[in-house]
Amino acid sequence: MAYKYETANMKITKIFDVTEKARIYHTLAQMSSSFSSIIRYCDDLESAGALTPKYKRRFQAFTIEVQGELNLEVLNHMESIENEDWARGGRVRERWEKYLRFENGRPSKKPHKPQKPSLPKRTGSSA
Repeated sequence: MAYKYETANMKITKIFDVTEKARIYHTLAQMSSSFSSIIRYCDDLESAGALTPKYKRRFQAFTIEVQGELNLEVLNHMESIENEDWARGGRVRERWEKYLRFENGRPSKKPHKPQKPSLPKRTGSSA
């Protein structure tokens, strides 16, 4: 995690880099896979006679509850980070678009639009 310091209002903004975000999402996916394994292991323990159906269902329900709570906590945290990144990316894009409009020192009459590639012309006879 990197920190950006703004001296005007002494605000410290946390900036997550993409590798940190990827690590968080990867860890969450691994944990979800582990919770899924616990559910299956409860089935295995019931099949082996080590758990009654009642306790199997109870432990599976507890597992699902913990997984849901953990996912909500992590994803709420990530939502704020994603919103900040989305806003920051939007500001960069807006500055780039403004630059493109005023590229030659004068505003262009039309906003810059990327040209669509033309389709290659067909040669030969149609069968």
